[in-house]
Amino acid sequence: MMKSKKQSTSLVLAADYIFYLLPFIILTIISLAQEKLSDLLTISDWSIASTIIYGQLIVKLSAALAATNREKKIPAITLYLTILVCLGLVVNVVIYSLMLIMPSKGLGITQLILFGFASICHFIFGAAVGHINKVQ
Repeated sequence: MMKSKKQSTSLVLAADYIFYLLPFIILTIISLAQEKLSDLLTISDWSIASTIIYGQLIVKLSAALAATNREKKIPAITLYLTILVCLGLVVNVVIYSLMLIMPSKGLGITQLILFGFASICHFIFGAAVGHINKVQ
């Protein structure tokens, strides 16, 4: 039974993530058709997607914690939410702004790395939210 709950959470997280990737799949197809694949590196959409991932994680984590009657470790929750806001939202908004005013390949690579980190956080924090929701 426990494996089924973990598998269910994993499937939901994968389904959510497909919607984060969908715009990039479309952009990739268009870039391939126009033979401008390298342009994908300098679009600011990567930062916007990362910001959306972090925003969704903050909402899901806050809602799950608010809904549970279990004892909460406030210092840990504060740390996790601070990480999501400061290292997730703020850093990606700054990179997004920089990409708009002075796009470069270096910032593009930074965006991709940050998107990768946001993707990892999606699955880690998403699994934690799934666990919180199952334990209620």
